[in-house]
Amino acid sequence: MKNLFFRFSAVILTGFLAGVVNGLFGTGGGIFIVFLFSQIYAKSKEYSKKDCFSMTIAVTTVLSAVSLFGYLKNGSIAAQDLTPVFLPAFLGGIAGAFLLDKIRLNVLRKIFSGLIIYAGISLMVK
Repeated sequence: MKNLFFRFSAVILTGFLAGVVNGLFGTGGGIFIVFLFSQIYAKSKEYSKKDCFSMTIAVTTVLSAVSLFGYLKNGSIAAQDLTPVFLPAFLGGIAGAFLLDKIRLNVLRKIFSGLIIYAGISLMVK
């Protein structure tokens, strides 16, 4: 019972942190979700690490939609400014989903880590 309570609390806290980070920065909440899923399902025979990435996409879709709604509502962005990005992002999402099963996990980890490091350095420098 204690383990179930701890797991539930970790999920709630991580979900909240992911939402706050995504709302503040427009991105980044998925990092918390990937970490959460990889911890919860670390010894699972049912879910692989790649499944954790896939499930993270489902969660971050909701995070991004909520953040987008908030940004549009408070006037931080205009919908017409986003229109040119929607189609390429949609096509990129399809390509990424297709490639997920084709790329080895260790390569995927390196790509993910490289992107996170690059984003962090870019944010510090600019």
